[in-house]
Amino acid sequence: MKLLITLFLFSTQAFAQLSPLDLSEEELNPETEEILLKKPEKYLRHESMIYDLNTDLGIRDQRTYTGTDSNRFSLSGHISGDYEHINDILGLDATYMRRSTRFDQIWYGAQVFQHNTYFDAVTQNHDSDSSSNPTSDAQLTRVGDSKATVMGLGLGVSYRFKLLLDFFETENVFENIDVYGNYIMFDDTFIKQKYKGYGLSANYGIHKRSGSSFFYGGKLSYNLASVTRDALGTESKSERSLTLGWFTLALELGFFF
Repeated sequence: MKLLITLFLFSTQAFAQLSPLDLSEEELNPETEEILLKKPEKYLRHESMIYDLNTDLGIRDQRTYTGTDSNRFSLSGHISGDYEHINDILGLDATYMRRSTRFDQIWYGAQVFQHNTYFDAVTQNHDSDSSSNPTSDAQLTRVGDSKATVMGLGLGVSYRFKLLLDFFETENVFENIDVYGNYIMFDDTFIKQKYKGYGLSANYGIHKRSGSSFFYGGKLSYNLASVTRDALGTESKSERSLTLGWFTLALELGFFF
């Protein structure tokens, strides 16, 4: 747990150093003229003007400055990153992020997720020679299609940027890198045991703003975790622990408010 807290604090500092807030407090809610005419190189360096549909006129003329985004909520559907076995991992996640008031490209928040999977899609059996203890995981051999569930709750930081604009002329596409420290619960249905532990998530996402609030896109998610079940008899921790690792592709939908 101490390691996760240390990594979380380090990530916050590392991201913060990437883009210090260049705008003064008086400049945080600029007028449209200030953004587009007077200081576009300052206000649009990391942000954009999003045009919404004016339903009365039938044209896109209602403008929203993304620099005023404060909160982000999203839902994602996941499949396995292994193209030959995309159904081996199916899951959902929900995330909430709040923008830092000190560093304009940094967000912090939480995620919760659940993935229905197979044992060998996220971990593997222990080597049978690694322990002679009859109750240890080394003496158990799960079949390849034994089902399992991974659930997690995490806290993390996110960095939003527009690197794609260097290659494509677009004002409504953003990128995100997220790092979370997670509390993990792993339910092994084959032996009817629950494992608990801690892990990390690292995500890269590309999102398109479809309006002033809503966005959609995709993300890549890589996860690592170490989990342990309750001891049976004289088992050591290593005899009842598993290392989990999985990679998923996800479709993400959300909104800013």
